[in-house]
Amino acid sequence: MKKLISIVLLLGAFSIGASAQLLYKVSGNGLEKASYIVGTHRLINPQGVVQQISGIKDAMIQTDQMYFETAPDSASSLQEARNLTDGQTLKTVLTPAQYTKLDAFLKKYEGVGLASPHVQKRYGNLTPIALKDELEKLLFVANHMSEYDPTHTFSEYFEAQAKVNHEPMCGLNSVEGQVAHLKKLPMERQAQILMDFISNENTELARLNKIAAGFESQDADAIAKAEGTNPEVQAIVKGWAQKMPAIMAKPTLFVVEATKLAGDDGLLALLKAAGYTVEGVK
Repeated sequence: MKKLISIVLLLGAFSIGASAQLLYKVSGNGLEKASYIVGTHRLINPQGVVQQISGIKDAMIQTDQMYFETAPDSASSLQEARNLTDGQTLKTVLTPAQYTKLDAFLKKYEGVGLASPHVQKRYGNLTPIALKDELEKLLFVANHMSEYDPTHTFSEYFEAQAKVNHEPMCGLNSVEGQVAHLKKLPMERQAQILMDFISNENTELARLNKIAAGFESQDADAIAKAEGTNPEVQAIVKGWAQKMPAIMAKPTLFVVEATKLAGDDGLLALLKAAGYTVEGVK
């Protein structure tokens, strides 16, 4: 069946070098047909960007299924795990000093603080670790107002393509494992991670900007360097590399965050070490 590929062309500032790539072909080591890995960015709008990833149209045509970090149909379960339970609120899980610091951050970037019903509705039920992810987005968006549209993501774009072609969509992470991961971190540790982010907003913004710049130039090595190492993330990526050989029995397009591709412990290096030929698509 002929596949339908819809890539919207929009003007934008996304520019790449001649040797840059975010799409990688995985072949050899007994594979009958190649699979592909595309690196994405959760804070950059795919419109006007996807079509500049060299070879992405052919990769979608030549593969029969898509794998995301987490299966698209698991969103509701994961969202539930991001919420506080048993009557807890941010006011009960944070110390008064932490709550005050969070309030000041929200007033700076939202214009209103925790007393606002809007802020309470948006953030009040989140666990501290989930809130940290949302504040990361808030910080980035506030400094890139004309560059980011939170209503469109790379995952949504590729999900739409898979639906058009009636392709299976699965997740490299199990829903159960993701939920357990979100729930296992003690609340005190979550609060400390949140405070570390708020207390170092300039450093965090610089990191986010370096990752975005690396993505815009399609430089996976620069992205990995800017992101830095995280043993927990490395363990997750190692688990993906162990699962992928069985998955790649059917030609697959893997859609994962670009921060997880390069580096000595990145997905590309792990697949090469397992005997596969991994090459950037130019």
